[in-house]
Amino acid sequence: MITRQPLQSACVTPASQRHCPFPQSRSRPAAALFLLSMMLVLFSACAAPLSATTTSNVSTVASVVAQITPTAVTLPSATANPLQAIKARVLQIMSGMSLDQKLGQLIVVEYLGNNYQDSGLQYMVTRQYIGGVLYQYVNNKFNAPENTVACLSAFSSQIQKDAQLALLIGTDQEGGQVNRLQVFHGNLPSAAAMAATGNSQYAYSQGAQAAKWMAQLGMNADLAPVVDVHTVDPPILQNRMFGKTPQAVATYAGAYLNGLQENEIAGCLKHFPGLGAVTSDPHVGLPTINRSLADLKKIDLAPYKIMIGKNHPAMIMDTDVVMPAIDPTLPAELSPKAVEGILRGYLGYDGVVITDGLYMHGISERWSLSEAAVLAIAAGNDLVEGPYTTSQVASVLTAFKQALKSGEITEARVDQAVSRILLMKLEYGIIK
Repeated sequence: MITRQPLQSACVTPASQRHCPFPQSRSRPAAALFLLSMMLVLFSACAAPLSATTTSNVSTVASVVAQITPTAVTLPSATANPLQAIKARVLQIMSGMSLDQKLGQLIVVEYLGNNYQDSGLQYMVTRQYIGGVLYQYVNNKFNAPENTVACLSAFSSQIQKDAQLALLIGTDQEGGQVNRLQVFHGNLPSAAAMAATGNSQYAYSQGAQAAKWMAQLGMNADLAPVVDVHTVDPPILQNRMFGKTPQAVATYAGAYLNGLQENEIAGCLKHFPGLGAVTSDPHVGLPTINRSLADLKKIDLAPYKIMIGKNHPAMIMDTDVVMPAIDPTLPAELSPKAVEGILRGYLGYDGVVITDGLYMHGISERWSLSEAAVLAIAAGNDLVEGPYTTSQVASVLTAFKQALKSGEITEARVDQAVSRILLMKLEYGIIK
């Protein structure tokens, strides 16, 4: 994810509330037993569905689920056919979901401040059925009392306790100038600094350490690493890139990703199809990269070609950049040519695709957040990131329903996205 500009905070924690407002974890075995009991009740084949109203034809959902492919190297199952078992679990969950619950799964939110109720986050979790939450430093997320490991972990636990389906909870922890863990663990090396050691094991250890720290905070996803290839100077992304060749990027970013994912944190390659050659800040406008398709394949797309097959990223983030060789009119994250044509087709990726923040100026100058969200899902994205108020989430959900009625998106497309999201959540133990 591109480094964000601060959003105006809508709430400040009063001095009287500057203590950890959530009960902190005590006994891990007891907590695990409680969660296991709850999950068994929730997802048992003979239990009541998530909602009394289901909307999907079971055979249609089954057809969609049968086509999805897991990204994790090792599936968390001891059964003879773990892939079939995990797909059956996806089908079981989806068969009990209402349309509102499915559409909510497609949304990853931010929120302002760090008050669970006042920020609207609790409503988004319990009433709008969102699929994920992104913790953002610029949104004052890590202000007191959430500036301790115990309190943020308790905050994350409360979110998961309130959710009908376990949420993706993450941040974009890269190190260097995008170091979301700084308040807890101080300065951490950038991508450029990791690569400068010449030791891919160092990058791996940084990813593994970040994963362990994130897990302690109740997070399960990291929107990192950056796999843009540094090809212009001065680089707009500064020290966030691992190298000037696709091979260097794939080596060090791949090591960092392995460190994350081998420690049960879902990683995310970004910013597809590549920002290594941008000469303008994507926060303030929509950049264009005028490279031939042959050059894009040789440079910008090459790390994805290597890493999709070798490192099995849980997610890939596309972004707001125009590459005329791919699509002369639409930014990549809203373009079927980029998502379905290049990422799914040419690169063969069948995991979760998530947008960059849809409130960034390259998008918001032309489309509303809800319009962009519909275009993103229609283009082949599975998760849209960016709403940060209950009203914004409501507008996106309304737009999704209108698009279903008009045929701009289909229920099969929604089911496809939800099935990928659930598969990833099961693979990484987010849904138990």
